[in-house]
Amino acid sequence: MVAYLFPGQGSQRPRMGEKMLSAPWAKGIIATAERAASLPLRKIILEEPEQLSRTAIVQPAILLVEWLACEALSRMGKEPACVAGHSLGEFAALAAAEVIPWPVAFRLVALRGRLMERAAETIPGGMLAVLGISEPEVQELASQAGCYVANLNAPGQVVISGEGHALRKAAELAKRLGGKAVPLKVAGPFHSPYMAEAEEELAKAIEEVEFSRPRLAFVSSVSGEREADPEEIKALLARQMTSPVLWTKALNTLEGLGVKEAWEVGPGQVLARLGKRAKLGIRFLALEEVMEDV
Repeated sequence: MVAYLFPGQGSQRPRMGEKMLSAPWAKGIIATAERAASLPLRKIILEEPEQLSRTAIVQPAILLVEWLACEALSRMGKEPACVAGHSLGEFAALAAAEVIPWPVAFRLVALRGRLMERAAETIPGGMLAVLGISEPEVQELASQAGCYVANLNAPGQVVISGEGHALRKAAELAKRLGGKAVPLKVAGPFHSPYMAEAEEELAKAIEEVEFSRPRLAFVSSVSGEREADPEEIKALLARQMTSPVLWTKALNTLEGLGVKEAWEVGPGQVLARLGKRAKLGIRFLALEEVMEDV
């Protein structure tokens, strides 16, 4: 059984998905995505990569690459049995499972990116990946430093969010415990209470969307569980921005469902590497390991 895993912000890179973006079959998808997001996504990815540093732009850009990757795999006759997405990637997972249409996913993600960018401008903060120490130790140092646990990614890799001074204190505490703190390529303290106002606005837009039952097994990174009820999925997505990403739990759920291979359907290898750290009975592969010309 194969699962598709969709990465989130931080997986971007210049000219990501270049060959797919230039494929004749991709023109309709690109046009639809650009209309829904109100952004020239193809031009930005291929010609203006400096704009990928902006939250409002990089989120729909990553989503476009994920949609193209899904379509490319489908054209190869490959289909998943399960899907899951990390933070932003959850919108791609929902679209792949036909819970929401892809154009709706782009409209929501474009709004999500704008709201998160605006929130980040008012809060001088960010996120740190804390490596090499246990989850309880990270929970404790985050509390001491005034930070929040944002992502439970894998054993020995927990991400925290907070304001700049709090993150610096957390990094010092991690070093004293024998760990290491690595800044992430994001503009603000996401998946924390600092996103409450942005979350409230996005939740209003989500509430207006009709959600369907997943066509595939869908595992939420908010609950870490398989979810099938459309209203419950909607409620989880509505509180995603302030909730921690329970990625380790989600991977355990996928293993329990019988998943033997998990393919990272998007740019980079962030999720494939995290999966390998988890030491589960799942073979994790990056997109370039599954298909050529990506």
